Amino acid sequence: MSGRLAFVGDVHLLPDDPLLEEFLRLLEGLGQSCSRIIFTGDLFNVWLGRQELEQPHHTAVLSKLSELRERGIVLRYIEGNHDFRVGSSRAAQVFDDICDETLAESFGGLSILAAHGDLANSEDRRYRRWRRFARYPLVWWLFNRLPRRARLRLAEWTERRLRSSNLEHKREFPTEQVLAYAASFLEGGHDLIVMGHFHEEREFRLPGAERPVRVVVLPEWKGSRRHLEVDGNGELSFVDHRPG
Repeated sequence: MSGRLAFVGDVHLLPDDPLLEEFLRLLEGLGQSCSRIIFTGDLFNVWLGRQELEQPHHTAVLSKLSELRERGIVLRYIEGNHDFRVGSSRAAQVFDDICDETLAESFGGLSILAAHGDLANSEDRRYRRWRRFARYPLVWWLFNRLPRRARLRLAEWTERRLRSSNLEHKREFPTEQVLAYAASFLEGGHDLIVMGHFHEEREFRLPGAERPVRVVVLPEWKGSRRHLEVDGNGELSFVDHRPG
């Protein structure tokens, strides 16, 4: 199998982000070494699925991704908790597919299940209620009746609230909840489960499984400059691309 499979998690690019150019260089590099790239969500700090709400940092990344796809690279995306109906925007023409919670992938002889991971912590009930509310069709319809500037301000306010809310669920890595969430996909016969969301690089062997199942949690990109790659033999490695 030519090329490699890359997983990129939680980039959280901001407007006027000083790391935008560095991230674009990363994408260019991945385009030279990988045949498939999966983004596990939260590519931007806020991403609203309306083209009139697209900002320059969105445009720059989507343009680069369009170039990669024109070269034949498969691009897949899982919506994160900072993504709102991305599949209804022009991103639908940039990615091969956009999924709401999970996607399945076969590569290097592995059956892989990828998720953003925001639903892993079943104890975070406040967030789950917010997630259902934010995805309700009537809420989205009402949101899009607002003027453009008001929608952007509301989205920024929402992002700040998400960042500062439920701090009790962010102090410690929820190992038990992550493993229980991964175990819920065992019937799919997967060898590898990959998720983002928690911003910490972790790797586990799923206990109680009849055969070895690896669970990998991706680090957030800005702090780590690391992403996961799978080669044609099914070997996993984290790749560090920090300058210098």
